[in-house]
Amino acid sequence: MHSSSSNPIPVWLLWMWALLTLATLGLAPLFDYDETIYAQTAVDMMHHGEWIVPTANGLQFFEKPPFTYYLMDLCFSVFGENAFAARLPSSLFTLATALLLLHFGTRLHSRHFGLAAAAIFLSMLEVGFLAHAAILDAVLNFFIAACLLNYALWLHGGERRHALWTAAMMGAAVSIKGPVGAVVPVMVIVAERLLVGHLRQLLADIPWLTALPLFFLTATPWYLMILIEHGPGFLYEFIWVQNIGRAMHPMQGHGGGLHYYIVVFVVSVLPWLAVLPRATVQAWQQRRDDDVLTMLSRLAMVLIILVIVLFTFAQTKLPHYISCIYPGVALLLASAWIRAVPDDMAARRITRMTLSLLVPVALLLISVPLIYPWLQTLPHHPRAVAILAQDISPSLLISCMGGLLLLALVWLLRQASGARLLFALVVTGMALQFTLLVGAGGFAGRLMQAPTMAIVDKVTAMPEAMPFYSYNLNAPSISFYAGRNYRMELGAEGAGNLSRLTPPFALMLRSESRPELPWLSSLQPAVDQGGYLLYLVTSGRNGE
Repeated sequence: MHSSSSNPIPVWLLWMWALLTLATLGLAPLFDYDETIYAQTAVDMMHHGEWIVPTANGLQFFEKPPFTYYLMDLCFSVFGENAFAARLPSSLFTLATALLLLHFGTRLHSRHFGLAAAAIFLSMLEVGFLAHAAILDAVLNFFIAACLLNYALWLHGGERRHALWTAAMMGAAVSIKGPVGAVVPVMVIVAERLLVGHLRQLLADIPWLTALPLFFLTATPWYLMILIEHGPGFLYEFIWVQNIGRAMHPMQGHGGGLHYYIVVFVVSVLPWLAVLPRATVQAWQQRRDDDVLTMLSRLAMVLIILVIVLFTFAQTKLPHYISCIYPGVALLLASAWIRAVPDDMAARRITRMTLSLLVPVALLLISVPLIYPWLQTLPHHPRAVAILAQDISPSLLISCMGGLLLLALVWLLRQASGARLLFALVVTGMALQFTLLVGAGGFAGRLMQAPTMAIVDKVTAMPEAMPFYSYNLNAPSISFYAGRNYRMELGAEGAGNLSRLTPPFALMLRSESRPELPWLSSLQPAVDQGGYLLYLVTSGRNGE
């Protein structure tokens, strides 16, 4: 390693990422369940003019606060009710998080450092995916990052206003997704001060009389309004079921072992995985120093470790639950790079390790159309088998994207020097993001959402007065794209209710649920695709 500077990151790279993101936001339809439930909730709120109580498919939906739904509604009002508009808030807040890193990195150290942190952040694989997802986490991550960066600036400069901004941003994070918006920053700040032995001094320096009211001002308005309107029943659903319940029990089938987030982390930080060991060792060795880069590295390291540990022991697991760590990963890597640029030998080693991880990805993309019949034989779960059995094949676009990624990796090999490696890895990361999103993401969207889109085509052609039911199936994409709600019937009671219905009506369900409704055996489904069924029941049924 040596201390000479690497080539600075050009700011146009950030704007190129933004343009490519906007161009690819709407390539795939919204995915069930998370993307479509949030988009449908936003649509319901806008159509009904109900801005306090979130509803989805006509039912109260207390799972998350409504701030992100407001953002989606603003985008829907400008761009229409589509995937692009639903995902636009995530892409804008991801870019805003990068600009936060640029701004605070420049103030705390230098423009070179700020640009490096921003570009590293935008080039991580999971960051690109989150920017293309109509979920709440990109917005939440912005406010958690703003909270911790203001805290870092307060530690560095001692200005009281930055302590107040820390409190305000923490409260805003709570207004986005609930208690996690405060739990993560408080946990990280306390642990970071404990690590250097200055926790008592921190507690003495916090301007409590102004910081606490500011926190509650930004955190509580919606919670108070919903509590007044719905009473303690809301608190039970939101706090106990949706927050504590998710930690104690796997919800909606989203579980995983202790290794879950290690695997998620390893994949999500690509193409920077080979650089992380050096940066982490350096941050740990210098954790008690008092310069600004050490402070930022220490804060980032604590954020990464504590969040991964916290969510590892939570029972409900999804990849984006730990996504607030990626601004920290960017700060950790940028700090290590500014301190000591890898020498040419280390750069070649990092390049070789990165190529060993990414060349197989490129080759797999290139070969997908050829090996797809074999890939169809691998799953054994009935739902996966049904999805892959559809008459939908990957196009040569996936192979073209794999070829582009391979060209980017060949170019990376030619940039294997310390001075050029930072820029080269950023470009490689962006190439990885967009080749996967355009190639694999577009095909996955067509494949996974084809059954529900086939149902949407039939539902939109139905008379508006025809009742629409589902049995043991919640597919909010159908509500979103068809523009009408359905009534869910569940279990034995629901089966009984459906058996007593008078035609005409429409009923959708999964193929696996059909044996529970024996009267369907005499009817021909209007849609039978990918494990989904739609029946248009227009006359009496045999076996009633």
